[in-house]
Amino acid sequence: MNIEHNTEVSKSIITAHVLNRWSGFMAIIAGILYIVIQFIHPTDDISSVHTNSWVVVACLTMAMSFFNLIGITGFYVRQAKEAGWLGLVGFLLFNLFWLISFNFSFIEAFVLPLLTSDADKFVVGMVGLFGETVSEVNLGIFPILAPLAGILYMLGGLLLGIATLRARVFPRPAAILLALAAVVTFAAAIIPHPLDRALAIPMGAALIWIGYIIWSERK
Repeated sequence: MNIEHNTEVSKSIITAHVLNRWSGFMAIIAGILYIVIQFIHPTDDISSVHTNSWVVVACLTMAMSFFNLIGITGFYVRQAKEAGWLGLVGFLLFNLFWLISFNFSFIEAFVLPLLTSDADKFVVGMVGLFGETVSEVNLGIFPILAPLAGILYMLGGLLLGIATLRARVFPRPAAILLALAAVVTFAAAIIPHPLDRALAIPMGAALIWIGYIIWSERK
């Protein structure tokens, strides 16, 4: 009876450890994709929406956002008790950004290419959202959702970084990099698009670092 019980406990521990390592691996992949996407992203205009590279990059962004949802969740769970309420708020805000990012990328990949002929002005407006282009048509909630996503990214990343720094579960430099990577996004206000894509590189590096720490952690 005791042997069976110990076997069940052992299996549950191994399962938790494996899931934790997988979340770290997802964060590593997400960080790599986040950096690579910045260098291969097509120009933000309607002519790019017709191309295969536009669809490929949008799909890669979807995958990156999905991997981040898993990776950030594992990152938070690993320090949930120590991070406290600040960590919880940062985690929720940061992951909400990746959820919005996933939905935007889905629209870019599977909806916009179908509308380039019948609703070209709508496509131009959607493509120009992050380039601060004024749309000629009503885009519904999207002009509000785009800047809101930016706020969630900056505030969520900053709070989660500060909570991680205070929790002392992960190395302090990794926590500082996460917080700074979120704050540096404010520079997008003075850096013209698409040069502001370079601001994503510190966050990609932070995700890779944090993911590697989780993935390489022993039982």
